[in-house]
Amino acid sequence: MNIGMNVNKELIGNLIVLLAERCKPLYHTKLLKLLYLIDEESVKRSGCPITWLDYKVWQLGPVAEDVYFSKFEGTNKFAEFISFEAVGENRIVIRPKVVFDDGEFSDYDLEIIEEVVKIYGCKNSKALVEVTHTNGSLWCRAKEKAKLHFSEENKTSDVLIDLQKLVDNDNDKKCCYKEMKENLQLKLMLLCHSK
Repeated sequence: MNIGMNVNKELIGNLIVLLAERCKPLYHTKLLKLLYLIDEESVKRSGCPITWLDYKVWQLGPVAEDVYFSKFEGTNKFAEFISFEAVGENRIVIRPKVVFDDGEFSDYDLEIIEEVVKIYGCKNSKALVEVTHTNGSLWCRAKEKAKLHFSEENKTSDVLIDLQKLVDNDNDKKCCYKEMKENLQLKLMLLCHSK
């Protein structure tokens, strides 16, 4: 069960709004890469991702399936925040429907987001795919460990990228990751029981 989508949907929706406002035009593939790079940077610094989305190893890099599949008509999990607009052949632009609300973000989160946008926001999707495919990246390591081979017929996988591996050598950050994940799982249980 994807903790991020179940507990942080509003945060993720607002983050996508911010990215759509700051990285015009924000194409779908670029969105997927920026979300991952924000979470990766957050884990490196604090031990915890901002969104807690699950990222899978796909041919073009880490992909949060909930965000990916939202582009199809009738499946937009962020419909109150954004719309997906087809422009040209095989290109989809994200359009914000609301003004960004920073209420779910700490100042530290916003600092990380701003830094990632500053570094990667002007890069195109192809360049961001290359960034996530760098030798030694979590995507690369997970792909190699699972012995994945992508082709025209096989572009996806169910292999999850374990962001916690970024802090394997830092016990404090590992503890932070574990504690936050347990807190979010508890919050999710309480949400499920209240329904």
